[in-house]
Amino acid sequence: MNGSALLYLAANELKAYYNQADDVVRAVIGHAATAAGAAALAGALPGAGSTAAAAVAVGAIVTMYVNLGNMLGIRLGKGLLKSLASAIVADLAGSVAAALVVGTVLSFIPGLGTIGAAGIMGLTSFCYVYLAGILYIKMVTKIAKSGKSIEHMSEADIQRILRQETGGIDMKAAVKEAASAYKKNKA
Repeated sequence: MNGSALLYLAANELKAYYNQADDVVRAVIGHAATAAGAAALAGALPGAGSTAAAAVAVGAIVTMYVNLGNMLGIRLGKGLLKSLASAIVADLAGSVAAALVVGTVLSFIPGLGTIGAAGIMGLTSFCYVYLAGILYIKMVTKIAKSGKSIEHMSEADIQRILRQETGGIDMKAAVKEAASAYKKNKA
């Protein structure tokens, strides 16, 4: 799990409020790795692979948020979870847009192009889920520091905090870290 400095820093801040911060790190990496595998398979589809891989990423983020919420004793409605996941994918899209375009173009080339597209989609999905995990941890920590209960906050307030946390991350460095974590954790 080397190469995960931002994730570990976020989890370390969370330790002040939740004892299972190390389990949270493992869960984020596990969800990201699972999403990478599924997205790699979807990414092999000519043309539609990048769209399918993005859908896999949103689904993986929602699943991860449910799992992390269960670990941390946080219950959020499905509508809010889907909204948060979609907002994160939209916010992160600029950071990985080039990979999606390259993956789509490569998917039309039989053989090595398809393999390349699958690899790019797997990496891209890993990055989405990994970064979404960091943002979730940072959001939960900020809310915990404020003394508020996330379950009693409005969707708009939660999304505002999430966007603030997104703006506070150097996305170029975060994507580089996610790519490094992908290489170290892929099966």
